[in-house]
Amino acid sequence: MEILLALLIEWLAVNTEITIESPPSVVITEEAELHQRYDRPVHALYDDKSNTIYIADTVNLKTHQGASVLLHELVHHHQQESGAMEKFACIRASEELAYNIQRQYLEGNKVELLPELDPFNVYMRSMCGM
Repeated sequence: MEILLALLIEWLAVNTEITIESPPSVVITEEAELHQRYDRPVHALYDDKSNTIYIADTVNLKTHQGASVLLHELVHHHQQESGAMEKFACIRASEELAYNIQRQYLEGNKVELLPELDPFNVYMRSMCGM
């Protein structure tokens, strides 16, 4: 996990303006526990209170698709670490950057995009008041 985390942090530094000063902890957990914690189906989430990314045990981190889920949560960690979260009108607004960087990573690795990374879906998932 540490190697993957380091590679994704390096990818962010090279391909975006995002730098991670202090990497978060990463915990693999049962998908059902994440659903219960977030009160809806999710594959991963960043908890800013514990500085931890929780990844569902169903996410295959050995694939680019799975690694992109961790990358997405690293963007949220950066947003919290840099103080950018305070600038969003709502927490959902922070999703746009995370999804766009996830899409950039997958496209760069020539991986077929999931429907939720379609620009319209990203827009809808990033809207406040939904």
